[in-house]
Amino acid sequence: MIGDSRQTRLAVVLILPVALVGLGFVLDARGTFPLLRFAIERSASRAPSTLIVPPDELRRGVSTVSLYLRPQDLTDPKTGILPNRLQHGPAWERYGWVSFFEGGRVVHSSGVGVRIHGGGSRVGTGPQGFRLFFRRRYGLHELPGGIAFDGAHAHPLRRLILHSDVRRSRNGLAWHLVNPLAYDIAAAAGGITSATRPVRFLLNGRFQGVFVLKEHFHPQHYFETHAGHRVNLKAAEFDELWRQVADLRPLRMQRVARLVDLDNLTRWFIGVVFCATADAYQGPAQFRDPTRADAQWFWVSWDMDGSFRDPKVDSFPYLLSRTGRRRARRPSDPRPRILTTLLDEDADYRAYFMRVWVDVMNHALTPEFLDQRFRYYRDLGQTLGLENRADLPLIEQFLRERPAIVRTHAERWLGTPPSVPVAVVGDRGALEVDGHVVQPGWTGHYFPGMTVSIRVPEVMAYALSHWRVNGREVHSATLAIEAREALEIEPIWVRGATLPRLP
Repeated sequence: MIGDSRQTRLAVVLILPVALVGLGFVLDARGTFPLLRFAIERSASRAPSTLIVPPDELRRGVSTVSLYLRPQDLTDPKTGILPNRLQHGPAWERYGWVSFFEGGRVVHSSGVGVRIHGGGSRVGTGPQGFRLFFRRRYGLHELPGGIAFDGAHAHPLRRLILHSDVRRSRNGLAWHLVNPLAYDIAAAAGGITSATRPVRFLLNGRFQGVFVLKEHFHPQHYFETHAGHRVNLKAAEFDELWRQVADLRPLRMQRVARLVDLDNLTRWFIGVVFCATADAYQGPAQFRDPTRADAQWFWVSWDMDGSFRDPKVDSFPYLLSRTGRRRARRPSDPRPRILTTLLDEDADYRAYFMRVWVDVMNHALTPEFLDQRFRYYRDLGQTLGLENRADLPLIEQFLRERPAIVRTHAERWLGTPPSVPVAVVGDRGALEVDGHVVQPGWTGHYFPGMTVSIRVPEVMAYALSHWRVNGREVHSATLAIEAREALEIEPIWVRGATLPRLP
């Protein structure tokens, strides 16, 4: 027995190094096996995705993600996922390692399942995107919260998408960080978006470019995290929804609202219209929440990388169809039919749409918000190493010009006169306009005949003397004015009153 044990130990000593090298494990400068040590120690510093990062990358000290796969799993003509990028499913998932770096230090490393991600990118010539799966058999059931995203999205993840940032237009111009910026705008409009974050991305030690981390819209994992339960994503149910909508005769807001979340659909539409997103009717983007009593169907803002190309683009006729021509990729997608019919034929929905439109344009997609998000991604791109940004002046121009242009598009489609400007003037004191706090200098636009509601915040009501509306004194605690003409509104404060500062 003793002799047998010694023989066994000797066999392990002789065979294990050969087996490890055959699996792609290589010796480091100290003659140790780093991958074996990582497996034993579970040390982030020993992960292959950590060890393979060049020192120059670490010295940058910026957000970086490193992914490592054995060469045969990555590039082998028969078994590698890159040469077989058109293949889908579990059979084409490979074991890899991923490391996250902040400030030049690794903050997390783990084993991970890796698949190819993307649609058209699978056949393109640009850097390939990847989908990461965190599973127990790779070492972790989920990626810990706060590693990929922070804030409201700092929760554990089971799936994570890594896709290339750059998108090229027909003239070869490279557009960067379009998806994250468009998602921010769609979210501000009230749409449902996934978390995104730009990072530097390395694959087997080689820099691939600035990529974007994105949370996957999985009907189970994403919605269990954000809504507390699963939702459905089933093609047969799409077709059934189409039949139900087609049976509504006449199609009216009150009736379709039993099937579809119209507030969600309206805000999805406004976000896409503002960004002038091309190929907006993609999927999978529609889900059914069986826990709701009514309005079970809703949509998410997804894959908006075709945004911001031309501020003059009129998205209304592109998204809607008065001729009956197909607009969406999927014949059973009811969005064009619902929106076109309700806007044209239902006075209640038109009024609702106009109110939501005005609220979003006046208080969410403000010049200050758009400028802040533009500067944020401009500066972040520079930090991450993006250079020669010929797209920046075009994006800045789009965000500056689009609000006025898109207002005229809405007026043309709805058949209304030009919008009426409403300006708050004065040198101090915040006001509440339609429930939103604004500062002096604010200007909004309203469809003619809409009511503008203005009041002084309760903590400042004691200091109001009266209002001056287009030069006319108005003595009232609140104002409710129909926007029939351009309005200039100024609160006149009691002399010597001290006003608190509001955000």
